[in-house]
Amino acid sequence: MGDQFTDALNQTEEAQAGYAKQLGIKPERIPFTAETLPDASIAVRANQDLLNEVASHILNRAGHISIIDTRGAGKSHFRDLVYGALSDGPRSEEFRVARIREVESITTRRFYTRLLDELGQYDDIDVPDTYPHATDEVRQEVEDVAEQLEEQNMACIIQVDQLEDASRNTRTFEQLLAALQSVGDLGESEPVFILFMFGTERAGNRIDELRETLSSRLVAKDRTLERFDFSETEELIARWLAWAREEEYDSGYPSDPFSASAIETVVDYSDGTPRNTRQKCYHAFRAGAQQFADENTVEITSETLDTYL
Repeated sequence: MGDQFTDALNQTEEAQAGYAKQLGIKPERIPFTAETLPDASIAVRANQDLLNEVASHILNRAGHISIIDTRGAGKSHFRDLVYGALSDGPRSEEFRVARIREVESITTRRFYTRLLDELGQYDDIDVPDTYPHATDEVRQEVEDVAEQLEEQNMACIIQVDQLEDASRNTRTFEQLLAALQSVGDLGESEPVFILFMFGTERAGNRIDELRETLSSRLVAKDRTLERFDFSETEELIARWLAWAREEEYDSGYPSDPFSASAIETVVDYSDGTPRNTRQKCYHAFRAGAQQFADENTVEITSETLDTYL
């Protein structure tokens, strides 16, 4: 049995290496295999309307924002895109950013201390070295920091990731939502803290059930991300292939060896999310490698997928 699988490994490696060489792909850069993007150049430019909306709400301090969508829809990329611009981009001096992650077992007090820890990294904000034990006293420290931000006319964007992890436990989620509403209410004429929250539909529904007041204050509620159609899928393929060849991507970069019929098949069989689309592209590439080994045919067509998948 071990020899049988070893034979499969050897055959697959040989077919993949031969196809990669034919396409000019670096053997250590087989496309579509990484769960997270190995390079920012692979990211498809999408969701521009939503980026513009989020930018407007943040600039105007209009209220809080939730991005609620399925797993694999591109929330992580969208989140990192905004976070990178706010924390390290050309206009990063205009904002303060606090990123709250791993919320599965968070408490109200722990949320406050994480927020203070994040803001303590900024030289112009005075945060105590140690925190009181009582939750209300820690909240007072957050209020003191809010006053400092207000004096500087500075907004802090609090990015909260993977809300669905906390939503599984009602008590935990209630504590998290209480903390979010508490800091979201700080500010005299406009909010000092802008909540920028991410999660799945489960989290969105639970916010409505458990904290209706917070839900009503979301100026951009349950926003979803764009799905990939033919043009986005074609761009994704071209970007991955450019990366695999260590070449620069531009708008005219070809998606060969993927034919139009193969791309249409990928679109038809995917759910349109970036993750699922990438996975379908990987299987198509795998089929192309096997086809090349068997028939010496380079192009991936819909017939290739029918035959080898």
